[in-house]
Amino acid sequence: MVVAIVAGIVAGFIGFIPMFITLRLSRRSASLSAMSAGLYGLAGVFVSLIIVAVAMVICAVVARDCILPFGIAEIVSLIGSTSVYVLYKNVLAKRKQK
Repeated sequence: MVVAIVAGIVAGFIGFIPMFITLRLSRRSASLSAMSAGLYGLAGVFVSLIIVAVAMVICAVVARDCILPFGIAEIVSLIGSTSVYVLYKNVLAKRKQK
């Protein structure tokens, strides 16, 4: 079960990578349109959810009895890494500039 939890955490962090890339792309975009930033965000979330779903299906095929701890660890690490990144970029980085 510990292996499933660790694998879920790793899969959640890997699932965060597309969102990280698209958030960075939207911040560097020259377009000031909200639609452009929104499309970047939606694309990142879509690809991240595909990665998470594929990892969940692989876990279900390989070790069906460990799917619940894997899935919970995966979703918690995905949400946690996203929250920490957004908190850092929007709150802590602005405090350093002052």
